[in-house]
Amino acid sequence: MIQVYILDGDRLQGIEMKPGEPIPDEALWIDLLNPTAEEDHAVEKFIGASVPTDKDMMEIEESSRFYMEEGVQYLTTPVLHTVGKEHRKVSPVSFILAGKRLVTVRYSEPKAFAIFVNRSTKPGNGLLEPQCTGMSVLLGLIEAITDRLADILEGATEEIDGASNSILHRRAGERPMSTREFRSTLTRIGGLGAFLSKVRESLSGTSRLLAYIRTNIENGEQHKELRSHLTSLERDARSLENYVDFLSNKITFLIDTIVGLITVEQNAIIKIFSIASVGLMPPTLIASIYGMNFQFMPELNEPWGYPVVLCAMVLSAVLPLYIFWKKGWF
Repeated sequence: MIQVYILDGDRLQGIEMKPGEPIPDEALWIDLLNPTAEEDHAVEKFIGASVPTDKDMMEIEESSRFYMEEGVQYLTTPVLHTVGKEHRKVSPVSFILAGKRLVTVRYSEPKAFAIFVNRSTKPGNGLLEPQCTGMSVLLGLIEAITDRLADILEGATEEIDGASNSILHRRAGERPMSTREFRSTLTRIGGLGAFLSKVRESLSGTSRLLAYIRTNIENGEQHKELRSHLTSLERDARSLENYVDFLSNKITFLIDTIVGLITVEQNAIIKIFSIASVGLMPPTLIASIYGMNFQFMPELNEPWGYPVVLCAMVLSAVLPLYIFWKKGWF
């Protein structure tokens, strides 16, 4: 699908492209979403440069993500997006700067694009100026992507705090966590850790893209505002990367804590069995002695033999347990 946007004063105006219809010359931003071969060819003919395929966009080498061909800049960065209701995935998005125009190529639908379009198509949005170029649109998209990542991290922080409270803030006298709860909490925390790695990947790609733009942006008074915007975006990306590091350390701490709690619970169970074994050893010894089939055992013929042996077995079991309890071993 091709979506074309032209500059109308200080806002973008979307133009619906019909199949076979030529792209207007005043197009400022051309957005390709899951493009067909015909749509790729139409855009290539319009900008006079090639459009990367989905396989080209999957390359991870720096030289394959940021490069220039015949005066056209190609920038590719991984962007976090939602698949289904809960699952999130990182997919590459390519930005092509051809003169004053911007072409975006994507095979996913990050919410940041819809947010930017919704804001930039309104008058007085503060994002664009009447004489802006595709670079301004690119920086606006990067800002929307960064803001979206910040919103997602806020939700992740709430989930991590919830998991932390369930582990560390249990009321006095409350029963220990069950095996099912341990398993559920570990799975939940592990999923958050995997999610943070995807956020980190997206942020790292954004930081590298911004660094490349700063290196290649032209000097001059006309680009002063772009450099200021770029500095702000770099600062936001660094702050988010630091925050992701903080959350990752918190995840590691929670995993270590819950593994430690599991070890404590296992040791408590083993201690119960050990104490029970020690408590039952003396009565077992007494029962074994009087269960032997010797002919001459005087107590067996006495009327008091049976109750005395029973009392001795009870006392031999209770006395060690009492000693353990007084020493605080259980």
